[in-house]
Amino acid sequence: MAQAKGRKRTRQQFTGMMDELFPVEMFANWAVHGNALWTPRRVVWVSLIMCWLPGHTLQERFTAARKIVKYLQPGWKLPTSHHGFVDAQMQWGPVVWIALAARLRPDESFGEAWRVAGWLVLAVDGSRFECPRTTANERDLKCAGKEKTNPQIFQTTLQHVGTGLPWDIRLGPGTDSERRHLDDMLDDLPSQSLLTADAGFISFELCKWLIDNDHTFVLRVGGNITLLEGLGWEQESRGNVVYLWPQKYRSQKPLVLREIRFRSPGGLPVVLLTNEFDEECLTDDQVKEIYSSRWDIEVYYRSLKQTWGFSKLLSRTAGTCLNEQRWRLLSQWALQHVVVKILIDAGVNPRRYSPAQTRRIIRELLQEVLENETSEPLRKRLVKSVKDTYRRKGSKQTRNWPRKKQETPPQPPQKRLAKASEVRKAKLLGFLVRLNS
Repeated sequence: MAQAKGRKRTRQQFTGMMDELFPVEMFANWAVHGNALWTPRRVVWVSLIMCWLPGHTLQERFTAARKIVKYLQPGWKLPTSHHGFVDAQMQWGPVVWIALAARLRPDESFGEAWRVAGWLVLAVDGSRFECPRTTANERDLKCAGKEKTNPQIFQTTLQHVGTGLPWDIRLGPGTDSERRHLDDMLDDLPSQSLLTADAGFISFELCKWLIDNDHTFVLRVGGNITLLEGLGWEQESRGNVVYLWPQKYRSQKPLVLREIRFRSPGGLPVVLLTNEFDEECLTDDQVKEIYSSRWDIEVYYRSLKQTWGFSKLLSRTAGTCLNEQRWRLLSQWALQHVVVKILIDAGVNPRRYSPAQTRRIIRELLQEVLENETSEPLRKRLVKSVKDTYRRKGSKQTRNWPRKKQETPPQPPQKRLAKASEVRKAKLLGFLVRLNS
């Protein structure tokens, strides 16, 4: 009797978690044909659980996920065909993605985690995921990077740094550009946010758009950019003023930016640019902290690829690869959202979230559901999904393995004094305000 009550409690807790994530009412927005068994809600449930389970093939994961959902929702009729399920995923995926993503974005209810150093910080970065080397994938997804690489999907993620949760995601063929993906996400930035990114993103167009739309940025700048000095802006005597004014944009006024220089823990020079000049609002130390917090997005990609084993997709066409990646990302986003809320309620910093612990706990729970075993309360288990607190005694640096990819760190930008002709051009554009006395 006690065991039966335990199984019932497990089912109630799990279905409660899913319904809290995505309430039944939100699925009423999509009309479903009367004969259709794969409704949006059923597709979402099976897709998420399928991505949380281990398994070498999609068919294997689908079979196990379908069995779990049948236990959680005994009244649902779920077809057994994996092919039909994929068709339903591809039908409903693009339709429901926007609504589900909006539901999973953090907001001010996340408390102190909403801001970093007093700012609403978003970080952006991109990464590639390999796909099977089929004719269809090679034709439609293309091969980017080194010679003899597999077809790839390119993913660009905009991450809310305070919680570590994604804010927005774009997917495309391996030859896509992370800059273009970011351009596509800019309109969805929250009001008065601060964007931070590595050297691959900075451009005149991006900086100008952010300034014009009342956003702040902390962007790393590399050796492919030339900065000017001596154009005569009124605060130039402070010594940290530079100008971004590429030849292509000489018909527009130069951008006035603040430069912050320091060395990384490894001794490499780092140069950051921001459009915030008030050092009481944004100190140099806060700039460094914000840029350093950008590392969490690198950890996010590492967790997807290594912890969850999502570095390679299994689908054989471009459409099904994009569909598979979309549901993988949504599954991780949803699970992290649940755990982060639990950690915040327990007074734990959400940036201590551990994907490895979460993976272990959710898979143990799903296995218990399959085997009809009694389990510990869900929230009590998930609150343990945090990183270890041990202190490292040795160096974290790895041995010099012959890795496939060895990226050269960004070099400092080129910087020179503005020419007399450039000063005159700036005056003609009405740029100069006044020189300091």
